[in-house]
This record gives sequence, structure tokens and C-alpha cells, in this order.
Amino acid sequence: MLMVFDHSLDGIEDPDNDIHQSTGMVNLAPNEWFAPFDQGRDPERVFRHP
Repeated sequence: MLMVFDHSLDGIEDPDNDIHQSTGMVNLAPNEWFAPFDQGRDPERVFRHP
């Protein structure tokens, strides 16, 4: 979230931005807050315990 306020990363909130896509950011626009995610959790991914 703090990257949105970093002036060197101006435009990171744009879904077409390379950094936005490479970090897997989600759209934080208010009209998207209650939209379900397109994908579920990868079943091959293991749980890490602290």
C-alpha cells in the first residue's frame, strides 16, 4: 500500500503498469472492493508455519 504514495512509483495503481502486474497488486478502486477474486488458492501451495 505504501508504494502508492512513493513518488518514484507514480502510476503504480494503474492495472496496465508493469510494476503493478509483476507484484500481483489488486485494484483498490472502491467499486472493486467487493468483487470476488478471479482465482482461488493454488492447491499445490504449502502452508508455512512461523
